[in-house]
Amino acid sequence: MEKLNRYISFELLFCILFIVAFSLPWLDMGLVKIVGWDIPDIQKKLTKVTNFFSRNKESVYTTYAVYLIPLFSIIIAILWISLKKRTARVLLFITGILGFVVSLNLFYKLPKAGSGVYLLTATSILTILYLLIALRKKKDKVELIDTPPEIDGEEIV
Repeated sequence: MEKLNRYISFELLFCILFIVAFSLPWLDMGLVKIVGWDIPDIQKKLTKVTNFFSRNKESVYTTYAVYLIPLFSIIIAILWISLKKRTARVLLFITGILGFVVSLNLFYKLPKAGSGVYLLTATSILTILYLLIALRKKKDKVELIDTPPEIDGEEIV
């Protein structure tokens, strides 16, 4: 792998877009704009009273799973730069699926989704599609290499 490919790649672009999506507004209601980093804290504050009477006290902490997306993005960038391509791509695929699930949940729960949710959805879909296409291309290359060459009907060993 060349240095140019390592530092300029779709994998790093997707990592940057996942992090940028968390810096854009996720809830956009005129004067009230809430970015992705604030969503778990606000939900924790809003559900503090209802959880006082609830038996399920851990439901607030499940919202912190949203922070896994930028955390995984940073880990993926480090893995990609340190030339661990396969691990980085597997983690990027998991991040894409997690981002897609989170964005669908946000479209369902938020009254007016902001630009951060749209960017998260688009980046998640593009990540999944890119990795599926890259995996398919890799399989095609492996099949071509596996056949041994022949000269005049004899195999070269």
